[in-house]
Amino acid sequence: MITTQKQQGAGFTLLEVLIGMSIMSVMMLLLFASLRVCVQSWNAGEKKIAQVSQAATVQAFLYNKLQMALPLEDASTEEKQFSFRGNAQQLQFVAAMPASAARLGLQLFKLSLVPAQDKQENELRVDIRPFFTQSDSAQWQEEQVVILDKIHSLRFAYFNGDEAEGNVGWQDEWLDKYRLPALLSVDIELINGELWPTIVVDLKVDTVLSGGGRSSSRNPFGIVNGKFTGR
Repeated sequence: MITTQKQQGAGFTLLEVLIGMSIMSVMMLLLFASLRVCVQSWNAGEKKIAQVSQAATVQAFLYNKLQMALPLEDASTEEKQFSFRGNAQQLQFVAAMPASAARLGLQLFKLSLVPAQDKQENELRVDIRPFFTQSDSAQWQEEQVVILDKIHSLRFAYFNGDEAEGNVGWQDEWLDKYRLPALLSVDIELINGELWPTIVVDLKVDTVLSGGGRSSSRNPFGIVNGKFTGR
């Protein structure tokens, strides 16, 4: 009789089992909730890193290329035009590619805000072609690269710092002016409502390149008054 009571006391009652299962269920619920929060935080961090990386890539491209823009005349069309031209949603300029790039020499860059295919959004596209005609036809191919997508709006602005010309300040167009603007700004808003900080680029061009220096001997590109002399 004593043995039977000991055996019965060694087990769990139904109430104890239910309480234990309830506690375990609460612990599992808290565990999965914590894991869900961790996954959401991880995804949000990865998304933010991707956005920052994309913004850094676009900004680096604009800074590196625009600060090397050269004041040249574009003779590829029937009527010669200054190479640097732009409006609120399009920009064209001439700059050199780095030595590590497959495309050597001066290149004509054209940045345009164009609608994306089959999407209700825009993208920033760069068209690149050699500025001077190449003897090798394979090097004359035009290249198109999309450097930013999912754009809601984009605006280029140009700062005129020439007091002699008048209208000193920011302008939406830079056409038919045979010199470079002092500053260029880019405002970008993505379709998700994210508004990038304004990108302002100082076009660092020596006045010698535009013919305003005291001597053309310091001009490594042979550019005088916006023309390539080959010297």
